Amino acid sequence: MTMQETHIQQILELERQKLAIQIAATEVWIDDKVRASEGRIIEAVTGAITNAVVELKGDIMDVRSELKAEMVRLEHKIDNHLN
Repeated sequence: MTMQETHIQQILELERQKLAIQIAATEVWIDDKVRASEGRIIEAVTGAITNAVVELKGDIMDVRSELKAEMVRLEHKIDNHLN
């Protein structure tokens, strides 16, 4: 192999290494973006679930209050019928 061919081979090897580094850097960048997206998705889902639970708890409290009021009304109605 001539000196020029050796230099060309070395240049090609350096270019391969450069491309490998660029690909690795791109993969790291993509992984960072994916992790950031996962974090935003987790926060959004957690927030939605929390809001749903709070709303459901409020609905349960409302139904409970309505049932208690209905029980009191029925107790009065029964008392009136018995007297």
